[in-house]
Amino acid sequence: MKAKNFFIHGEYANHYQDEAMILANRSLPAGWQWVTSSKNSVVAEKTGDEKVFYKEFLQRNNFEEIKAFLNGSRSKRARKQSDILVSAGLPTPKILCWGKNNRSVFIITQGFDGIGFYLYLLNYFSPPLSPEKVKEKRLLLKAAGSLIGKLHQAGIVHGDLRQNNLLVKKENNNFRFSLIDNERNRKWRYIPHSQIAKNLTQFSIASHNLLSRTDLMRLFTAYKSNYPKFSINNEKKLLQTVYARKTLRILRSNIKFYIAPNCKSFKNKMFYGKYLKDSPVAKQFMQDADPDKWFKTSSITLKQDKNITINLLSEPDGDVVAKRFVSNGFLFYVKTWMKKERALNLWNMTHFFKELGIPVALPLGYIVEKKDLLNRTTYFYSQYIAEAKSLMDLSQNMKYFSNWIENNNTIPRFALVLSKLHSNGFCHGDTKWVNILVNENSGKFWLIDLDGASFAKSKLARSMLKDLGRFIVDMIEIGLSDKLIDNFLMVYCNARVLSKELVQKKVNPHISKILKRHKKNRKDKSV
Repeated sequence: MKAKNFFIHGEYANHYQDEAMILANRSLPAGWQWVTSSKNSVVAEKTGDEKVFYKEFLQRNNFEEIKAFLNGSRSKRARKQSDILVSAGLPTPKILCWGKNNRSVFIITQGFDGIGFYLYLLNYFSPPLSPEKVKEKRLLLKAAGSLIGKLHQAGIVHGDLRQNNLLVKKENNNFRFSLIDNERNRKWRYIPHSQIAKNLTQFSIASHNLLSRTDLMRLFTAYKSNYPKFSINNEKKLLQTVYARKTLRILRSNIKFYIAPNCKSFKNKMFYGKYLKDSPVAKQFMQDADPDKWFKTSSITLKQDKNITINLLSEPDGDVVAKRFVSNGFLFYVKTWMKKERALNLWNMTHFFKELGIPVALPLGYIVEKKDLLNRTTYFYSQYIAEAKSLMDLSQNMKYFSNWIENNNTIPRFALVLSKLHSNGFCHGDTKWVNILVNENSGKFWLIDLDGASFAKSKLARSMLKDLGRFIVDMIEIGLSDKLIDNFLMVYCNARVLSKELVQKKVNPHISKILKRHKKNRKDKSV
């Protein structure tokens, strides 16, 4: 007997009706087990000779009912997209029946005896690989790339093409696949470039040791043989976009799972932000300290202009550099609302740089102070590196600076750090020598002032050229030899496999522009 508000339809509705009712009440019928799933669904699997899956779609937000009214329920969309895939000759589990209970809608699908693509890579292709495994992995990448190409050739964009939404099974020397979680798929007459990049990025997200740049090239070669819609230039831009987005997603994931547990968020009527646990900043805000009062306890101001003040705060557990941003107006409010204000950007970028192995001062926290609707004062806190001076200070006060900088290989070492930063799609934004701290004895250096750092969208973006140009300008103005400048560019280009002549040609206008501006500024000051 059917429960109230329980409905089930489809070819196999009578066969699975009783089991579906039990599952809808969050109980397990005999022979079933719960399967790990996202927070937006409940999934169970029937094992044994008859392998099937029950998937219940939970309401994700208050707009779910409106979307269901306009576009159909998630169950209905899943059935529609499954039919589209089958009509295009693409593999997906057969939907046996579907229904509705008091809470949500569900589907029951035929099982596929395979595992997610990422799990398959992890289980069978974790390095080191034998020559036989290398050959097998190449066949897998070719088969997967071909399938995604056929998907796009049919005008279909998968709604969430993360790797585990493509199930894999090896049969003899071939691979069988099945596409799952299809309810957000969309059929296009002409697929936009952004949607292609989105799907390829989703599928490329795996650590570099599992899915290297070369692996992605093999995957893409098979993809474009089934979806040959790109010119050579567009193909290069697409690959650069996909690889850059992949890198950023992996970095964000690493920060979320490995760094975030060491940080704590807080929020009250006046302030919100994050800080590093067991740090001087943590001790202050665990005692409900006022950021403004704490900031004003300093007797040492390191820098000050119209909107930015940097103070050195002395604490028993270590000195703290506090950077305060004071701004007002609607634009600043919008940036804060969109989580793009400078203190937060500093916090995020410093973590990104640290994860990449770029030398930066340890980030300790950031605070946003809500004064009124359009006024915000924000603070960023970092570790004070007492044993360091700026590279500019060193160049102006050290008697044999040229010898020191050559003996410590400072220029080529910085070129390698900058190449690593740029290769991963980031730029510093202001690489003048006052933003590079150096230990005179060890030669170790750190990058500071990352509030202008950003994520670049191309292999040799304008922001990257500005990084190069700004550093070279200080080399010129300090009076370093042309040989050192040439060596800086050569090391940078070799590390990134770029043409030195091309980079030199592109960076020269930036160097000339900065030099001209500096000359004008010096002239204005002397008048």
